[in-house]
Amino acid sequence: MAGSIDRVTKAAADSGLDIEIRRMGASTRTAEEAAAQCGCTVAQIVKSLIFQGEASGRLFLFLVSGVNQLRHIAAICEACVPQAA
Repeated sequence: MAGSIDRVTKAAADSGLDIEIRRMGASTRTAEEAAAQCGCTVAQIVKSLIFQGEASGRLFLFLVSGVNQLRHIAAICEACVPQAA
């Protein structure tokens, strides 16, 4: 995992960002677990959700506040894809 941390740290620095990467000692599979590990509220957590469009096969990344749910995923993903004529 150190390799991926190094890559993210370098990419952030190359982009002019000063970031702090934290290794968690316990599970952070849910927004609630991540908030507890970070010592913040669930609303301060950002979930990254990746879905694949059923019709298009394209991948879609959604960044969602920890307190919110992403609803109607299929409609959102496929609505973003230009349909071939």
